[in-house]
Amino acid sequence: MSRRESPLVSFLVLVRDICQLKRGPEEMPYSAALLALLVASSIALDLLCNRILEGEPNILARSLMSMTLVLALSWIALAIRRLGNRYVQTATTLIACDIVFTLLILPLAWLFAREPAQPKALTPGQTLIAWAMLAVIFWNLLVNAHIVRRALDAPFMLGFAIALAWAVANWALTHALFDPAG
Repeated sequence: MSRRESPLVSFLVLVRDICQLKRGPEEMPYSAALLALLVASSIALDLLCNRILEGEPNILARSLMSMTLVLALSWIALAIRRLGNRYVQTATTLIACDIVFTLLILPLAWLFAREPAQPKALTPGQTLIAWAMLAVIFWNLLVNAHIVRRALDAPFMLGFAIALAWAVANWALTHALFDPAG
């Protein structure tokens, strides 16, 4: 006798499978309420992470800007391809996976910040953690490329180029708006 999975378990399994590049955004439930819940959860997670890491000033503004940029760019990409009907599922998938990668990077960022800093070089522990963080960031980029290519019915390299462009745009805009020298 098989037990039926709860909707939450089914959702978490779907997100895990998407992060493993096994499934795509077309399998995400079409739910504006779920998208809104994930957006709010992602922003709350950014605030919590910032508090734990004693990080950036203006984190709420940074988080809102980053979220708005990702949501706007995904809408634009889908609209250009006349696939606007896929927006809710695509945005939901991007945000859900972003939450996963934030949760993966948080302990690494915390460990990196806790290592004693040397003025001239990273400690061996910091170097190892930095490589692990870089791997998680690259994996996140690959997952975003996978989501974009499936949403747009495009080749993987186009999805990768778009995801990379979005990441660079996000970094550049954040730097320009929020860094004192920007």
